[in-house]
Amino acid sequence: MARLPLLLLALVALDACGGASDRGTPARHDTTAAPAPDRPATLGPCATPAGGDSLCFVGSRSHDFAGDGRPFRIEIDARGPAPDSLRVALRIVRNDSVYHRADWSTALYGRYDDGPVSRDSTRRRAAAHLARLLGDSAFVPVRALLGGAPAPDAMLREAIAFDVQVAEERRRRGLAPGDTLPIAARESPAPVADSARVRALAAELRGATAYRYYAGGEATYAVAWSRAERRFVTVFSCC
Repeated sequence: MARLPLLLLALVALDACGGASDRGTPARHDTTAAPAPDRPATLGPCATPAGGDSLCFVGSRSHDFAGDGRPFRIEIDARGPAPDSLRVALRIVRNDSVYHRADWSTALYGRYDDGPVSRDSTRRRAAAHLARLLGDSAFVPVRALLGGAPAPDAMLREAIAFDVQVAEERRRRGLAPGDTLPIAARESPAPVADSARVRALAAELRGATAYRYYAGGEATYAVAWSRAERRFVTVFSCC
């Protein structure tokens, strides 16, 4: 998983914003069941078609990742001309500020198809993957993500170390959470030697609840909220 090449498959932008109310309080993580979607979504005709976009999936779900009674909202907006060419936009927001962003195409869902797939099968597959972005299975304890690894703590630290490099690259460029980090910087950010920071984040997030999402191909990611850094941290990136 070194250097996390899977970041090339999805345009993932990570950053954090936070106010004074996020400071000075021990981290608490909500491990209870996530609530039902705020806006249940199905894959169907767009309410207001625009251009060539006639098929849409739009929905949201709230979850109190920080455990402070102020839930974040996960927003999914996928639209395009066909089930295998939808542009998927995932945002995690609070108070209209974007704290995490990811973008990809549903074309990646068929990355390993051996041959042609029927239109009905393509639609059912896209609908199922999109629905999981708002389902209960998207909320996973970080420990569960690492359970099958031979060295789970080392795997967590490796994921966080790369995330710290990307976060510092964003900081140096003055990019907001909703801004796009150039692909070269996402793939190979400048090295950051800060093992103490990585260890502290690993200790904080090991018991947190993560949000996991599949972006097609081999790209599965999970992010967890850090109260210490007031941002979402990538704690898992794998096949």
